[in-house]
Amino acid sequence: MTPPQNPGFRPYFRYTDRRSQPDRLADLQTIYEQVGRINSRQNDLAVRRDLTAVLRTRHARRAGGPDVLEFDVVPDPRGDEAPIVPQELLIRADVADSQAGRNLIGAYNLQETSRILGGRLVRLTASGASAARLADLARALTARGVMASLNYVAPTGVVWKGLGPEPSAGPGPVRPPTGAGQRVRVAVIDTGITAQPRTDGWLTDVVRNGNVDALDVLPGPPDGLLDLAAGHGTFVSGVVQQVAPDADVVVYRVLDTDGIGSEVDVANAMVQAVQEGAQILNLSLGMETLDDQPPAALAVALELIRDLEAAAQREVVVVAAAGNYGHDRPCWPGAFDDVTGVAALTQSLAPADWSSRGSWVDCSTIGEGVRSTYVQGTESLLIDPEPDTFGPDSWALSSGTSFCAPQVAAATALIAQEEGVGVREACRRLLTGLPAVPGYGGAIEILPRT
Repeated sequence: MTPPQNPGFRPYFRYTDRRSQPDRLADLQTIYEQVGRINSRQNDLAVRRDLTAVLRTRHARRAGGPDVLEFDVVPDPRGDEAPIVPQELLIRADVADSQAGRNLIGAYNLQETSRILGGRLVRLTASGASAARLADLARALTARGVMASLNYVAPTGVVWKGLGPEPSAGPGPVRPPTGAGQRVRVAVIDTGITAQPRTDGWLTDVVRNGNVDALDVLPGPPDGLLDLAAGHGTFVSGVVQQVAPDADVVVYRVLDTDGIGSEVDVANAMVQAVQEGAQILNLSLGMETLDDQPPAALAVALELIRDLEAAAQREVVVVAAAGNYGHDRPCWPGAFDDVTGVAALTQSLAPADWSSRGSWVDCSTIGEGVRSTYVQGTESLLIDPEPDTFGPDSWALSSGTSFCAPQVAAATALIAQEEGVGVREACRRLLTGLPAVPGYGGAIEILPRT
């Protein structure tokens, strides 16, 4: 008798892959080279710091410009660097309004800038403080009973991986929506989506409105090349549509074209998306904190989302990339208990060494050589030593946990629609009975292997 298939290894995509055998072989070679470059740079802190310096220079040149965040870095005690918003601290409002909070805010000459996230979080400015001084201030306040946090920068990780997407053949026309079941709204919180028209049917129903990825903003003036994270949100959106073609995909642009945005901006978008009806949030981004504690704005956003769930009596599932740091430190928001953190597997369904992992990871899926929709333009030498030019209706191969999370988000939407259940139950069904991989959660195959 044939043994039953492992429930974790069955495809969830709903289209016919029309690639030729030569196309598949070319993709396998690309994946081999791409993963080799990720692994070779994994522990090269000198290269990471150099790339961070390049990013800071690009952003400083556009300081004050629209949709570009200037950022600073704080040395991490473990040898790396953490990007942060300059001269800014975050404190919960109830703590800031306490007698101890008011006393210490005044003693350290901090100025309240605004109250955000329903008034639950206070932004404070420490004028003139260096990044190191700001980190010291946060530690000093916390040691005195006033929990203070830096406003961390939430990167997509494109630059730190040191590689961009590579061209690939597309799978053919999009499968027409079935119209069966109730559509599930999936919010992609990312770099936005390209306004470039496609003629192959993919992503044509995604509303562009004010969340367009400008593709070429940095450095100022634009140089005619794709910025370092250009097309990231378009790629992620295409992953969602491959798995759940009937999903109502909505895109929120919170990261700039180099893949940089503050945790406050991400947190605000999370709450806005839920207020506007999103049932599943996909966050293909993440950051590590100096003390491995949860970032304040993201923690408050999740609290607000749960309150909105209760008030509206509807469910919300949050899915996030586990990160590409190659160790077991928590990467946020994926490490929150009520977020589904997704790590990466290789094409052979083995753990990917470059993926973040740990007991906080819920599941993992193939993150090497993921194919999806991309944008038209030419890469920068900063992201690829052999820059590619992508034409209309382009598809690309890329690797990273950024492209694992949307597979899980979309599969959750697919199950909710096809089986007529809520999104929390759909996520539970998706992750139940999977083969466990230590540090990588339950392993699941969703998109087709190359």
